[in-house]
Amino acid sequence: MSDGMRHELKFYLPITMIDKIRPLIADHVHHDPYCADQPNCNYTVRSIYFDSDDLHFYHEKLDSVKTRRKLRVRTYNTHQTDSIAFVEIKRKFGRVGYKDRLMLPLELVDHAMNGVKPEVVLGDNPSFRDRSVLGKIRYLLNMKRLHPVVLVTYDREAFLGQRDRTVRITFDRNIRSLLNPTMEQLFDEKSLVQFEDKHFVLELKFDEAMPGWMAGLIRKLNLSSESYSKYCTGIDAWLQNPDNEAGAAKALEFEG
Repeated sequence: MSDGMRHELKFYLPITMIDKIRPLIADHVHHDPYCADQPNCNYTVRSIYFDSDDLHFYHEKLDSVKTRRKLRVRTYNTHQTDSIAFVEIKRKFGRVGYKDRLMLPLELVDHAMNGVKPEVVLGDNPSFRDRSVLGKIRYLLNMKRLHPVVLVTYDREAFLGQRDRTVRITFDRNIRSLLNPTMEQLFDEKSLVQFEDKHFVLELKFDEAMPGWMAGLIRKLNLSSESYSKYCTGIDAWLQNPDNEAGAAKALEFEG
């Protein structure tokens, strides 16, 4: 599927701010149903990001290129026999984002990425949209010679607007990563390096105009939006601060 235009604002904040934000949003949002029945109302997001040997997407972000793309495979929580994954091309134009998204059984993701016939990946009667998204994914993979670069995992508490369900607020914390992952390591926890524990990432998302109460939240707490990338920071956590011999070896392997 291809999602429409989304406005996204990110804020990198001390973890103690969560308790200040909760009462200010309580009358306007409710928990996302995907996290309402999870422990502490958090679910786990697991994403493998793809990039080229020269880290084209990574450097685009560091250089603040206004129009850019990234490719990732995303799944959630723990591995199940019926686990679903999303293969996504996320495009950004400043603070506006678009997403081309293909939902697949986890077992078919490798087929999607490796050129297996579309009918094997999508079934005998795929929609035009799914076939188009699969074509875009494969074109980008081949054009940039992309491969898995980093796994980024974090715990997310998500809220939806009570009046407008396209309005979304998320708290992302306990952010951790692994360099050079394989697809089999999507659910890996033992090898991850945690790089955010005293801070969290607040994301505000909406389709059209920002709701007045959300603008009021920003003003009341004097929040300043930041260009924060979990992808780039997940790489930097290994390259800049490998915390043990295994981490140092992984960073050297990554740098070639």
